[in-house]
Amino acid sequence: MTKCKQFGICLFLMFLLTACGQDEALNAYQEDMNTFFSRAAEYNEKMNAIDQNSDTKTVELLGYLDAFAEDIEWMAGLEVPAQFSVVESLADEADENMKEAVALFHTAYEGEAFDAASEQAAREYYERTNVRLQYIITILHGEIPEGEGVTYTEENSLLGGGYLNKDEGSADE
Repeated sequence: MTKCKQFGICLFLMFLLTACGQDEALNAYQEDMNTFFSRAAEYNEKMNAIDQNSDTKTVELLGYLDAFAEDIEWMAGLEVPAQFSVVESLADEADENMKEAVALFHTAYEGEAFDAASEQAAREYYERTNVRLQYIITILHGEIPEGEGVTYTEENSLLGGGYLNKDEGSADE
């Protein structure tokens, strides 16, 4: 899971995000996001530490994925300050993709027989979740996300009044 390690590194960078300014709502949001990304890093570490020879590896993985999905849902429900308004839609998309990923992982592993197609689809939704979380990290660091099929349109001020545009044909974005 090299992508998980990359995601872990990105999560670690999130810890560098510090509360600044006098806006209490902004400070609270930044603290909540620090909490979220700290917990995400913990889930990443726990999932990567699962003993692949263990009889309980599937139960452990599904448990961590369920808990991570709950945290993503919590994060998506946070009140997003105007300074980071573009994050709101990304958080909602991350939540939707993670819910789909978790449902498919359960389908893949809990049926009478392993369902490889469901697992592959689950991995794709999980990757979509991670892409959106990486975009959120980038935005919270005051940068504009870059990637294939992604552009940023600014209406007012940097990050506060803009939105991400995604090509309709891009599955990863």
